[in-house]
Amino acid sequence: MRDTPATDPDPELTSKTGQRAWLDSQAPTWLRPASFVLALGEAIVIIAQAGLIAWCLHAAIVLDTPIAALWSALWGLLGVLILRAGFNGLRGLVSAHASASVRRDLRKQLFDHLCQVGAERLRPMGTGELVTQLNDHVEALDAYYARFKPQMASALVIPGGIVVVVASQNWLAGLLLALTAPLIPLFMALVGMGAEQLSRNQHQALARLAGVFHDRLHGLDTIRRFGAEAREQSRIAEFSRSFRQRTMAVLRLAFLSSAVLEFFAAVAIAMLAIYIGLGLLGYIEFGPVATLSLGSGLFILLLAPEFFAPLRTLAQHWHDRAGALAAAESIRPLLELPPARGLSTRKVAPDTNRPLSVSVSALGFAWPDRTMVLQDLDLDIRAGEHVLITGPSGCGKSTLISLLAGFISADRGRIELGSIDQAGLESPDLARLRAWLGQTPVLFPGTIADNIALGREQASQSDIERAADLCRVSEFTARLPRGLDTPVGQDGFGFSGGQAQRIALARALLEPRPLLLLDEPTSALDIDSERMIWRAIRRANEKTPMTVIAASHSPLARQWADRVFQMENGRLVEIEE
Repeated sequence: MRDTPATDPDPELTSKTGQRAWLDSQAPTWLRPASFVLALGEAIVIIAQAGLIAWCLHAAIVLDTPIAALWSALWGLLGVLILRAGFNGLRGLVSAHASASVRRDLRKQLFDHLCQVGAERLRPMGTGELVTQLNDHVEALDAYYARFKPQMASALVIPGGIVVVVASQNWLAGLLLALTAPLIPLFMALVGMGAEQLSRNQHQALARLAGVFHDRLHGLDTIRRFGAEAREQSRIAEFSRSFRQRTMAVLRLAFLSSAVLEFFAAVAIAMLAIYIGLGLLGYIEFGPVATLSLGSGLFILLLAPEFFAPLRTLAQHWHDRAGALAAAESIRPLLELPPARGLSTRKVAPDTNRPLSVSVSALGFAWPDRTMVLQDLDLDIRAGEHVLITGPSGCGKSTLISLLAGFISADRGRIELGSIDQAGLESPDLARLRAWLGQTPVLFPGTIADNIALGREQASQSDIERAADLCRVSEFTARLPRGLDTPVGQDGFGFSGGQAQRIALARALLEPRPLLLLDEPTSALDIDSERMIWRAIRRANEKTPMTVIAASHSPLARQWADRVFQMENGRLVEIEE
């Protein structure tokens, strides 16, 4: 298996400014204005609620107003409370819808892009790590869009409106609120510096743990056979312990910061209550306190907790922001991976009814951070030929097959299939031109027939049976009670390597293809199974003429081939048989 080392990350992809800008760009355009409109409505309702409560108490206590005269105000207060609950519920619905939309679109964007990147460039990433990024890291964005973004609007609008209203009643009380408010954002920023790093470390630890756990599950049979259960259990336990410690560090910081912020808010409210209380009792005459009445004093005191409530909630969700920034740091590099093939410049309608000639000129390719694998490689294959490419492991045979298949793009040079430049083919058209079979067959849970018809939902039962007969799949399915409808286990469980390879070959040959590419198709098979595979390829070629290019070390492949090329120093040298 080839391994492609990861390149150094782009500084733009890891900067906080870049992450914030990217997160904001993913949000629906309507989320920001909707959040501000709902926050404005909530601010108005909060002020009305405090005003009605203060007026009712002032009227009942100071003005000795009878209760019957207060019913209209009390019914109004009930309506305001219902309206406030409605605003809260509506904000939750809007933000939840926005979050679900972002995560759904981002998962689709990631999946579509990774399909374009192709398996070759994703090989350095473990399957568990990749699944974690597609699932858990995208899910970590939920709190950012569902809670933090809407709360940002509330933290700007509601305290601002309350300060203006309080200042209109008592400018000193308004000034006190305005001076204490920045303490909370300042402390949030200080805490956020550490929280972001802790969240980043936690996401990385989660990805590593998922990768380790997936790999151990995948190789569970090998672990048991070599008696390494205790060692692997201890390793997983150590990874789990490390992840638990990182999680607790994040929670510890979250609870500590919340406690400190609550302390600042409580001190500010207490100072305001002392000022208003002493002023109403006549013990102080500083500032405009003499103009305060019970109603206006209660009005200010009722608004003071409401002033700090959005800021305290924002502080709690600040850790959601840190988690989202850490998740974005792992997601964005995936979206920046270059596609395996560039976008085609024109639409080409390939002819799939006859074999293709293949012409390669001055082909050059290097994996990232490696020396050139192919250097100015030239190759001309006539239509209908059987060509074998051989050479030592790691010389570039599989890379050349991947380039001819269009799984990756060359750094330089040109590949022509027939008279068509491969770069001008769209992926669906290229898939109609070539079939491919690798050294490790991939079978999916389902039936044998489902695996043969993979990607070709329109294939009829007769087409599947024809491909099964052609590749000698029917020889072993005839002995199975359910035939082609026999279930296939995970990773082809229940079938030998030769049987799995024949199923994969039947999948490749289900529909006629003018070009068949084989990448070490018999490397893990015994001699009888290998002979059966080469015979099946020969039989398929007799029924449907095609050009076949195979990379293999097998002596049987030399007997099968019309021409043999040796890979040497990134170039091909033809061997006269």
